[in-house]
Amino acid sequence: MMEDQDYDRLPGKDEPPAGVEAEAGNTRQVKTHRWGKRHWVLVFGSLLVVICLLGALIPVFAPGLSFKGNQEAEAQSAKESRLTQSKFKQRYHYYNPAGFMNDVQTIWQDKNGLYHLIYLQNAKYKHEGDGTEWYQVTTKDFIHYQNVGVSIPKFAGSWQDMATGSILPNSFGFFPQLDREDLVAYFTSYVDGRQEQFVAYSKDGGKTFTPYVDHAIMKAPDVTANFRDPYVTYSADKHSLMMYLAEGDKIGAYRSDNGVDFRYVGGTMINADSLQDGMGLGLIECPNLKTLIDPKTGKTQHIMFFGANGYEHSQPTGTYYMVGHLNEEEVFVPDQEPERMDDGSDYYGANFMQENEGTILSLAWMGNWDYTSKALEDGEGEVYNLGSLSLAHRLTLAGQEGEYRVRNTIVEPESLYGQALRGQVQIGPKSHQDQQFELERSSYQKMRFAFKPRDRTAVGSAGSVKLTLAQSDASLNVDYDLESGQYKVSRTTKRFLDAQGQANYSKQYAPVATGLEKGQEPVLHVLEDQSSVEFWFEGSGRVYSLTKFSTDKTTKIAVQATEPMDLTYTLADVASNADQE
Repeated sequence: MMEDQDYDRLPGKDEPPAGVEAEAGNTRQVKTHRWGKRHWVLVFGSLLVVICLLGALIPVFAPGLSFKGNQEAEAQSAKESRLTQSKFKQRYHYYNPAGFMNDVQTIWQDKNGLYHLIYLQNAKYKHEGDGTEWYQVTTKDFIHYQNVGVSIPKFAGSWQDMATGSILPNSFGFFPQLDREDLVAYFTSYVDGRQEQFVAYSKDGGKTFTPYVDHAIMKAPDVTANFRDPYVTYSADKHSLMMYLAEGDKIGAYRSDNGVDFRYVGGTMINADSLQDGMGLGLIECPNLKTLIDPKTGKTQHIMFFGANGYEHSQPTGTYYMVGHLNEEEVFVPDQEPERMDDGSDYYGANFMQENEGTILSLAWMGNWDYTSKALEDGEGEVYNLGSLSLAHRLTLAGQEGEYRVRNTIVEPESLYGQALRGQVQIGPKSHQDQQFELERSSYQKMRFAFKPRDRTAVGSAGSVKLTLAQSDASLNVDYDLESGQYKVSRTTKRFLDAQGQANYSKQYAPVATGLEKGQEPVLHVLEDQSSVEFWFEGSGRVYSLTKFSTDKTTKIAVQATEPMDLTYTLADVASNADQE
């Protein structure tokens, strides 16, 4: 509610006439004087002398005081400008316009076919007013984006800064006091350190939200408990709402008959004791439940997605999934062990939209808490404007019962591809290229490399190929082993001011399986942007997404092999997304 504002009295409304002074309720005539030109010259001359004397004396008697205020103001202004300026800004991935970005909240499509996406934004990152809130963008194709603005502000109503949650439509009429086109949001806020759940509604397509009730509807037992990131969905069978909540190493399940009061009905454990290999996945975050059909049998499988860390498996944090079913209380029961949805180190805080019964669309924050929030610089000073979305990923179900896997493919920005440079060269110890192919290109490009061993017996035998993307301040290496069908990723950057961030960023993890059949000739696809790389081996159904921190707009590509190879390449510049320039 807006407070009443005080306005100053309009000048002249109740004032005495010129030359009259009010005194004890009476008025008396005040003597006035006429000043000539000589008087004004004397006055201004005296003032000028005083000003000059002060300017000379201040540095003598108070060194450092002169212009200090201006210098501090300029320094503060420069620091504020870093909230919206960064040389890490992406060219064709969506990049956060201000401050810091992390988790994606919800993706939905309106009746006009326009997609809406909300993510967590901290527009005052490391500044006064620090804290996250929900920020909305729209897109028609997941290539061109339009900023809408803050949908749910921080420090509003009874909540403080925002955390992750979900949005569902009232199209099923569960909330009778709302229209069917209205949206309902459930989200976590940290209130004095304790995680609490709130509910709000929107009558304008998600641009703004109003509290549904003026208090938290659920609260963690204490400030140490994990109790967050509610994913809420409507149960048509029971005409109720189901909430899946991240609670440390489990996902709690809750039911509500009125949208406010939720009761616990069970949980899904994801810890060392519940997993076959006896190794846990650490803190569980951002649960999300979707379905996919078996394309062979038509049977529906439930897929529970969540964020976790794979340190015990020599893997970074990332997005995982489990294939399973729902019991009679609609608690998720896994039928298979957890698997990574994206093999990379920077596909986190992901969200998902059911496109149809056979496909799911997903986008994620390209970041990792081990280093993305550490101090970074881009040649102009510390960067406070960080964070971008991945490209859209399309998910389908493959395999068979008990051995299902989610296939992950990139929705490529093909409309932005320029004319391609194509060619074929020989690489390896017997080539004329001194074992490698080298070329300098723009840092915004789509690359395709097809490897064909000149000795057919080399496929599936000893040998390796290596791709290097080198910039003046960063590098990325992908080493693929032909015998094992696995690859390793390593990277460096000079842009960290934080030694711990640098160490975590350059850490190497366990080899990753391509998913290729033995003897299959590898074809590597790479999409490079200013602050990210997403790559995959053709036909594998797997993607590796990672951040890179470089300000160099050119990349030196090098490909080498330990066995004689024919390398066929296609290289295309990726045009700028005009909305992101």
